[in-house]
Amino acid sequence: MVTFLRLAILSALLLLTCFFVDLKAQCTGGVSAGAITPTAAFQTSCFQGGQYLSFNASQGTTYLFSFCQGGGSATWDTEITILDNSGVAVAGAYNDDYCGQSSQLSFIAPAAATYRVYLTQYGCLTNTTCQTLAYQFQVPTNDNICSAIYIYSNACALNYKTYTTGLATNSPQANPGCASYNGRDVWFSTKVPSSGKLLVTTNSGSITDGAMAVYKATSCSGALTLLNCDDDTGPGNMPELNLTGLTPGDSLFIRIWAYNNAEVGTFSIALKDPAPYYCMSGQASEINGGSNCVQMTPNKQAQIGCMWNTTQINMSSVFDYTFSVNMGTNDGNGADGMTFVLQNNPAGLSACGSSGYQLAAGPLTNTFIIEFDTFNNNGGGYTSDIPEDHIAIDINGNMNAPVAGPIQASSSSTNIEDGVNHTVRITWNPGTTVFSIYFDGVFRLSYTNNIIASVFGGNPNVYWGFTSSTGLYTNTQALCPGTLPGAPAPVTWGKFDVYMINQKVNLFWETHSEENTASFIVERSADGRTYMELGSVDAKGNSKTASNYNFVDEFPLPKTSYYRLKQVDINGEYAYSVVRVVNNSTNQSEQIYHLYPNPSSSSSSDINIELLEKATVQVYDNANVLIHQQTFQEGKGSFNLSDKHITPGMYYVMIQSDSGVYYTKLIFSN
Repeated sequence: MVTFLRLAILSALLLLTCFFVDLKAQCTGGVSAGAITPTAAFQTSCFQGGQYLSFNASQGTTYLFSFCQGGGSATWDTEITILDNSGVAVAGAYNDDYCGQSSQLSFIAPAAATYRVYLTQYGCLTNTTCQTLAYQFQVPTNDNICSAIYIYSNACALNYKTYTTGLATNSPQANPGCASYNGRDVWFSTKVPSSGKLLVTTNSGSITDGAMAVYKATSCSGALTLLNCDDDTGPGNMPELNLTGLTPGDSLFIRIWAYNNAEVGTFSIALKDPAPYYCMSGQASEINGGSNCVQMTPNKQAQIGCMWNTTQINMSSVFDYTFSVNMGTNDGNGADGMTFVLQNNPAGLSACGSSGYQLAAGPLTNTFIIEFDTFNNNGGGYTSDIPEDHIAIDINGNMNAPVAGPIQASSSSTNIEDGVNHTVRITWNPGTTVFSIYFDGVFRLSYTNNIIASVFGGNPNVYWGFTSSTGLYTNTQALCPGTLPGAPAPVTWGKFDVYMINQKVNLFWETHSEENTASFIVERSADGRTYMELGSVDAKGNSKTASNYNFVDEFPLPKTSYYRLKQVDINGEYAYSVVRVVNNSTNQSEQIYHLYPNPSSSSSSDINIELLEKATVQVYDNANVLIHQQTFQEGKGSFNLSDKHITPGMYYVMIQSDSGVYYTKLIFSN
């Protein structure tokens, strides 16, 4: 995360930049220094501040004028303005300081006409020292199918971007046989989103009557299968296709041209998933169609990414949610991190905050934020960070006043910018108002607060999702939300128990329902981070009734082991169960604890514990929700659960100490 001071300076500079752009209108006037004829290759010409060069332009063609590349150079602060042939500035066709104090301008000609490229010193001043301008016209980069521009499908809004057919050539691919194809086309590519549906739509620019064909293919050089073609279904006489019944993850290629090649110029295109599980904004984008994995930020400065599940969750109910995060590979200069957020912000599914230390969650109000922060931002007025990559909880977008934490994110490493997918588990119990956070299978942080009342104004229905950002320092940050909240669950989990029986670890689990489930893979870890596959059990597949399974680890690890189940669908998608922990002690003397009375006859009785070393005790109910946590020093102690609404049955106790993690049962008889 960039420091507050750095961000303040950067924001001030950006503000000043915007201020000066508003002050400095495009320059007009000038004296002719002759004419130029741009070609596909860079050429150069030397002229002075206060002079212009005339050139004839084709409609829709992109022209590049530069003092920064192609042989261009400047010794004083330059600015470039495009004028029409009468000396009137073309709207928006202006640049200053593209690279340092030198300028570069990309100009798409709105009409076939003569234009002037006008050079001035900053402030619309003249200067008699000759500067070397490089110039060329540019063939569209997506003129060929194998240089197709990739477009991400937005989940909840149409994000139009403008392109051109200027100087495009005729593709060698077969005529689509529709919409009066007559050459001069450009190409785009995308992947089918998880819903199997895709809306492809266009808007007019200088092209007012366009056409489009959409193909399926395994690669740009593979065989093309025409899926559909359109001419006038979209706005005006522009094309639009609403595709359904697609296979998630398939590659699609989109071919666009002007009807009968009658126009050359600009148009805009946007893709949308008509039935999304979640909405994305900023730079968030689906990584591979069908995988539900999302790149939250690219490895660039000042990026933000936000994604929200389209179905609200009712906070009056217990939930237990597991997902994975990948914070990138840049540790020394990496930033800024990611958050999990519950919110009923007025912006709803469009909510997205600021970059840098705000992690795109600040300053959004009506928010409960769990941050996974990868930059030490302690200083410059920001005081709540620690050097280690860390977890903290924030409320109402205030990222400088955590209500819990910060605490080192990983129990075993100060660095989580290691390119590894780290598992995060979050639980909420409205009865106890306790939030608990686990990182790579290890409990890290909890927070007790009736956030329905204190954060959400008494409304239990909230959106949930993720945000992420970069600042001056960067990382490619991604996450895999697994089976998204609100999406149809392939498995409804029941109990999952792990016991030591005759020096073997026995796993028992139950599902209440299954849909298209292929198998359950049993995985084991010695540290709660790196798991290996032990074996698999075939699933029932499709069932609306309870199903029971078991698996035996014949050769368990000494001491502590972590177990989880990987539920695999018939289409290859998967989701993980909760993590269970067991301690393989060969004799009672290796146990560091003694818990009694157990069974207990009453929930109002004290539960006594004797410890050989300092340990944290956590008690979970049958739904695997944390209901009590307490740290004890070596010796005797006790705790009471009379305020936890205990009902007769089995509860689970996890005891964490320096020597390991111990897992036992606690039974109440009435």
